[in-house]
Amino acid sequence: MRAVADDAFASGGGLINGHHPTWLNRVMRSSPRNSAVIGALWSATPSLLVLAGAVGFLAIGTWDRALFASVPGTGSPLLLAGLIAVQGLLLWPRRLRPLPVFGAVVGIDLAILGTTAGELGIGALAVGIASYRVVRHLPRRSALIALVVGAAATTTVGGVAMLLGSREAPLVLTATLLLRILLLYVLPAGIADYVLGRERLTDALREQARMAEQRQVERARGELRAERTALARELHDIAGHHLSGIIVSAQAATTLTRSDPERARAMMQGIQDDARTTLVDLRRTVGLLRSDDDDSNSRPDRPSPTPDLAGIETLVDAARERGQVVGFRVIGAPRSLGPLTEAAAYRMVQESLANAARHARGARSDVSVRFDEGEVAIVVVNAPTGPAPDAVAPRAPAQPGYGLSGMAERAELVGATLKTGRTSDGGWRNELTIGGAVRGVDRDGEAS
Repeated sequence: MRAVADDAFASGGGLINGHHPTWLNRVMRSSPRNSAVIGALWSATPSLLVLAGAVGFLAIGTWDRALFASVPGTGSPLLLAGLIAVQGLLLWPRRLRPLPVFGAVVGIDLAILGTTAGELGIGALAVGIASYRVVRHLPRRSALIALVVGAAATTTVGGVAMLLGSREAPLVLTATLLLRILLLYVLPAGIADYVLGRERLTDALREQARMAEQRQVERARGELRAERTALARELHDIAGHHLSGIIVSAQAATTLTRSDPERARAMMQGIQDDARTTLVDLRRTVGLLRSDDDDSNSRPDRPSPTPDLAGIETLVDAARERGQVVGFRVIGAPRSLGPLTEAAAYRMVQESLANAARHARGARSDVSVRFDEGEVAIVVVNAPTGPAPDAVAPRAPAQPGYGLSGMAERAELVGATLKTGRTSDGGWRNELTIGGAVRGVDRDGEAS
């Protein structure tokens, strides 16, 4: 809206919303050039103050010659004002380095003290500014040496000049010298050190905030990677299992179309059911990503149950309906292991049966769940690949390995041990061993 108003004012006869602009509604802009000018004036302020002091001293000396003549050993006001002006020019920003400037400014101040019997401290402002810059821009050791040398020189020259040119009491002389050292060196150094400390603190806080922000970004990236991995694993388990069954059933139904049409139609009906189940599971998984989707019509009418040990028998029955030969047995007294652990066991059996359907068509698979006193072992073993009498063996996937890695990740998540590999007779064996199951607690501390 402000941009539109500016354009209207620029091209519409100076009107904004039908009114003439005032200083309250004018848009104030600061160009980079103005910012540079302001920065240059600010950095030149100390030098300008010293130059202003030179002009003021010259005006006072010219206006009141009697007051100026009362100072012992004083030179002409023009000469002293010129020395102060030189100090101001030396302090002009980015002219020279701080240490040479400090030495020149202190030297000019010593000349003023020496020619005025130590009574005119008109060069003190420039010395204080130079001392401040030395502490700000030089290493601590170099700055300390420069300040000590400058203070010693000022004390020596000023003290000798006051002793020779005036007859002040020793107490007044000492107090004057101490006050001069305090104002010219100690106080500026203290202010500069305080400013440096504040700058370091600000830099440290800024760095701490930057690191905290970086850690937060890394944490968010890690959480995002973990969520993507979990989603990919879940989609692989769901789609891989059901689609493998659909492929095997479709191949078998195609083969049986001529020899046994009724059985082929039954298998095609089973394929439709598997496809619907897959669609429901995928919708349920994708729905986890859409927290803003509150439309009840978009939710599946038949959500899949939470994977658990009791559902393993259902997996076996579904595999048998697809034509796989699968044996199943439970050894020992069943007990609850916790939702994460049981989901890992369920997905391991699901992926194992899907792999057997893809890569060992026609071979027998055996699923066993053994409840021992201290652990639970879920084992899926399929015999060596044999010829499939009523179907053509499917080709191996182009990129194998996602299923096994998903099983390994789930096992690591719940603190279980996964062993996979070929058997001595050429088959395949997947074994998931869950320790500490007698306590019925998942690794993440959730009691079952």
